[in-house]
Amino acid sequence: MLSTKLLTFLNGKCRPLLYNSSNNFATDQSSIEPTVTILNACTNIGRHLALILKQSPHIEELRLYDKQSIVCAIGEDLSHIDTKTQVKSFGGPRVMKDAITDADIVVSVGGSKSAPSETAQILFENNCNDVRIAALHMIEYNPKGLFCIARPPVEALVPLVSEEYKKAGVYDARKIFGVTSTATMTVNSIVAKLAKEKPLEVLCPIVGGLSGECLVGVLSQTRPKGLPLQPIETQKLICRAEDDVINIYEDTGSICLAPALGISRFINSLLRAVKGETDCVECSFIRQTGHIGNFLPYMTSIIRLGRHGVLSSHMPKITVEEGERLQKAAVRIKEFIHLGEKTANDVPIKKTLQFEPKRA
Repeated sequence: MLSTKLLTFLNGKCRPLLYNSSNNFATDQSSIEPTVTILNACTNIGRHLALILKQSPHIEELRLYDKQSIVCAIGEDLSHIDTKTQVKSFGGPRVMKDAITDADIVVSVGGSKSAPSETAQILFENNCNDVRIAALHMIEYNPKGLFCIARPPVEALVPLVSEEYKKAGVYDARKIFGVTSTATMTVNSIVAKLAKEKPLEVLCPIVGGLSGECLVGVLSQTRPKGLPLQPIETQKLICRAEDDVINIYEDTGSICLAPALGISRFINSLLRAVKGETDCVECSFIRQTGHIGNFLPYMTSIIRLGRHGVLSSHMPKITVEEGERLQKAAVRIKEFIHLGEKTANDVPIKKTLQFEPKRA
């Protein structure tokens, strides 16, 4: 059972948790023309994300990076779309630094779950080295860039990346995001279907993590209020939503359409914030501060975005039932956090990966 003390602790201090926001309010950033880099652009999600972002009115230059040279063909294909965004392609491990340097936003995609039997541990082992090498390039060539991690499990990869930044002495929690917008989109869709509402008119915040065992939909704070929902059954549908789609695909493909759109929505919100808009609000897995950080050092919460990343973090009020689920999820999230931090500090990078530090 969730203790009354813990519930009061989480709910009693739901004011915004402000990050160090010096120089975060731009007087006029509307003239900024941002550059966005997609890492692993040859993956299914990467290709679809590139197609969507090519149509964004907020991007001046879209860079596509992948170890495979076929990325250049993808870039050439996209360049035939008549939008203002210019596309540049970078193929091969030695040119990642060129794709990353001076980019405003860098997003690492791919490595998604392709079978229900794939555990979080397997996903971490498959993805951690790619994300880690990307983090080292960010540290070396673009430490002030905004780094978005859209590969599972974000509950372990965000702490891993954060530890690498800390070791290099360039850590800024505002600039590292675990992208959870696909989960937000899925939760909104499920709630809308059950309540027989229009999906665009439904908003349900999420907390905890991103994987099914860590994700908590805060149904009590759903807008519009008073929707006829069964919390336990709804939460079960939310937790198994990804596996349900994977089972339908069987061996013919992997989930890539909804994730690509979800990631693009987060990137576009971040782009609007970079250009000076102040009403950019999303859910994301980030480093927590204040009293929430005492409960979980990393967690999905509602965030407001600013020119330099996270401007503030907000914990929505939760019910006893939601608190109990969050408390259970917190046990698993802490295991993920420990896995990511331990890997960054104790496990050497695989020699198969290429990383060239700057020469003096």
